[in-house]
Amino acid sequence: MSRKPAFLHLLLSLCFVIFITFSSVQGEYQPQSSVPGFDCYRDFDSIVQSLQAFDAEYPELAQLSAIGNSWEGRPIYALTLTNEARIEEKPRLVLVSGLRANAFAPVELSLRFAEKLLADYGENSESGWLLDHFELHLILLANPDGRARAEDQAIDGPEYITWQNNTHNSCSSEDIGVRLNQNFPYEWRSSDACDPAYSGEFATSELETQAIINYLQILSAQPKPILLLNLDSYKNEILSPYLSKPTADNPHLEDLYTLAEKIGYDTLSGPVRQGGDPSQQPSFGTLVDYAYGTLGIPSLVFSMGDELAGGYTSYCWYFEEYLLERNINALTRALKISADPYHHSYGPEIEIGIVSQDINRVIVEGSANDYLAWFGGADLYSQVQSVQYSIDLPPWHPEADLQPVSGLVQDADYDFISHFSLEIDYSSFTPGYHRIFLQAWDTEADGNSSNPGLIEAVDIFIPYQCFIPLVNSE
Repeated sequence: MSRKPAFLHLLLSLCFVIFITFSSVQGEYQPQSSVPGFDCYRDFDSIVQSLQAFDAEYPELAQLSAIGNSWEGRPIYALTLTNEARIEEKPRLVLVSGLRANAFAPVELSLRFAEKLLADYGENSESGWLLDHFELHLILLANPDGRARAEDQAIDGPEYITWQNNTHNSCSSEDIGVRLNQNFPYEWRSSDACDPAYSGEFATSELETQAIINYLQILSAQPKPILLLNLDSYKNEILSPYLSKPTADNPHLEDLYTLAEKIGYDTLSGPVRQGGDPSQQPSFGTLVDYAYGTLGIPSLVFSMGDELAGGYTSYCWYFEEYLLERNINALTRALKISADPYHHSYGPEIEIGIVSQDINRVIVEGSANDYLAWFGGADLYSQVQSVQYSIDLPPWHPEADLQPVSGLVQDADYDFISHFSLEIDYSSFTPGYHRIFLQAWDTEADGNSSNPGLIEAVDIFIPYQCFIPLVNSE
């Protein structure tokens, strides 16, 4: 009879190490020159320096490009984050911030989100698989001239930071500029040049608008999933198209609302249901109406802030304590959901609890929940129908081998939660690093179809020693 030698028992017991990190720590903010009176917000020059540093320090993950110029000739930058070494069809999230010049919080939020992903890559399992399999596109300073003007106003104190527009002035009596988020070509409306919300001489009259439009047209022409968020300030709310006519027929009205609920989970920004609500004040020529109505991109306005905490320019204590962590988590969710915005927003969310290995297998334990992870809880929910997994390739990849997780156990107290324990034999792996993707589906109920939820993933390592043939001791 063959037996494993004692030393081999010890070797096998030591070789099963898993490198998985679950971290809620945000990317550390490195102090640079800041906006006067706002230590938490980097100023214009520091933002540009940070973008250039990303491009230089992470050449395989960050690509910085100038997509146009402002009225005064400042470059408008787009930062793309993804692992360029992985050539595959990747879902894309586009974040546009800074259209409103005095909206400092959304710009800093985008910057810190980028910092977190880059700093955690290789250390944090989540950042690793997100940058490997998704593309994040950030137009951080969409209105660079206006931002510089708003920073100049900050010298006189926070109550004087009123500048929202660009600096292309056509008013003969005072300095006004153009409200860029009223200058896009979907349902554009003319207004007086001396109106504080002047929409420009004509639709797309502004160089900044043209740069964003050209960039989005290129992205939308590619047959890959895409989601756009216009990060704005003043109120904690999420708005969906059509802002120009909230009562307009909209085939994705419920989809966009559910998407807003999903992204807004555990934030202060609740979704505003616009369809059929005549009380919603129309807003013409907006970015999200153009992206959705003309290019077909699922789009939302993700607005953050409170009138009592700075209004358009959130105070630092409010940004740091109430907005930063929650909204970075929301952007992480948005990146994941860009794989299929109109369907993944409905499905159950997976929480991975324990990942372990023994001498024969990998074990992943967790749960799927079809109610919790929406702002205020899901409006419609059902039992979890199934959980599926794939190895090394995400579920949307055409070559992914999707396998069911057997033995779902419905929670004793909540029928919308199911628990699972996935066991994968080592014969499914080669030695080295691997990634396990998981996705849950809910149950078709009350005329509503079954939908998949957000994808989660874990990284594991199978050491070569674990595949040493057993030695015959006889």
